[in-house]
Amino acid sequence: MLFLPYLREKKMEPRLKKEISFYTGNEKGNILDYQLSTFNQIWSKIQKNVPYYKTLVLENKAPQTIDTWEDFQQFPIIDRGYARENITDFSDQSREADAWVTTGGSTGTPLKYPSWSEEAKDYEPNLWYARSFYNISRSDRMFRLWGHSHTLGSGLTKYKKMIAFKIGHPFIGYKRFSAYDLSDDKLLEAGNQIIKFKPNYIIGYSKALRMLTDVNKHRRSEFHKLKLKAVIGAAEGFEKEEDKDFIEDIFGCPVGLEYASMETKILAHTHPDGEYKLLWRNNLVECVDKNGNPSESGRILVTSLYPRAFPLVRYELGDIISHTQKDSESVYAFKRVQGRDNDFLMLDKDTPIHSESITHAIKLSDHIIGYQIRYSTYFSYTLYLKVNDNFKNGSIDEIRKRLNQIDDRLNTMEIKVVDNLKQTLAGKTKWLMKE
Repeated sequence: MLFLPYLREKKMEPRLKKEISFYTGNEKGNILDYQLSTFNQIWSKIQKNVPYYKTLVLENKAPQTIDTWEDFQQFPIIDRGYARENITDFSDQSREADAWVTTGGSTGTPLKYPSWSEEAKDYEPNLWYARSFYNISRSDRMFRLWGHSHTLGSGLTKYKKMIAFKIGHPFIGYKRFSAYDLSDDKLLEAGNQIIKFKPNYIIGYSKALRMLTDVNKHRRSEFHKLKLKAVIGAAEGFEKEEDKDFIEDIFGCPVGLEYASMETKILAHTHPDGEYKLLWRNNLVECVDKNGNPSESGRILVTSLYPRAFPLVRYELGDIISHTQKDSESVYAFKRVQGRDNDFLMLDKDTPIHSESITHAIKLSDHIIGYQIRYSTYFSYTLYLKVNDNFKNGSIDEIRKRLNQIDDRLNTMEIKVVDNLKQTLAGKTKWLMKE
């Protein structure tokens, strides 16, 4: 073990032990009581320092003290778009922000919000507690298939970040490989580097990991010799459950999923038992239907339980979770993230087609690695497919038939087979993008 990774692990060790002790020492039936009590401690400052909530209290639209779940439900649901338009009113005015963070904007509403540096001390132990589900420790060597936003800046800041990544990361046992270019050649290079680097675990964009595995499946025996602890997908889910099984087979280790957002940081993580475990010590999570009523499957709302420059109170991420487990209405586990409830393809101004419908029409073929729909003008789309060597042109006709079953207007969509799909600046592959 390198000395610096060892020091980093020793520094985290007491905080991680405290985190593990907390979760193992608390009964599930006491979750909501703990959360409401904890929220009350920060609510006293939020209502004084955050203009939006100060106004709610002054107008008697929110209680000064949260004693019951009914009290808590008086808070309005806040979505990303509304927060973006009114970010000053949602920011703590008691002190200056240490930094301003911008979300990736995959929902179409990128948000720039304030942050304090000490917030990390609350959410960072969550990360290592979640990774401990797979026996991953802070000193383990990590290979990361991710975006390289630090290369997109300018001036001195850009070069400081580049030096930190090129020199600093090797010292702590991390290797980062760009996910901007996911061509077969680049993914083969990534496979070579994994073999050479000998990581303990791999993390990457979930869909990029599936593509990496497909291109490098001939290295199955070499990957098995690495004895990886886990491969962790992040930032998005897998297209199909079989993708997880395929990655597990090729790499010879468990495959998990991290659920996070820029605003919440890590929020939940899959456990080897197959479900997502909520990190409920720092996050009160609700599941509601389209009308905001409690539901077993539906929209996810998050309330942060630690001091933040941008406190989250019943904040809607835009995702849908299902098969929830709850203490009263507080979610502590769920089975899957089904996608975004605003993820639609508009056939005309009044007719949305959900992305899952398009997925079902396309992903029935095992030889399609990835797909993307792009548009140059509204309601005029082109479907791009990245395929493997076993894909046959006749499969396009089958795809057209399935699209026609969803809506006959989809039958006229142009379909092209390409080597690479278009990437965002963050290195992600969005299913719907402008040309």
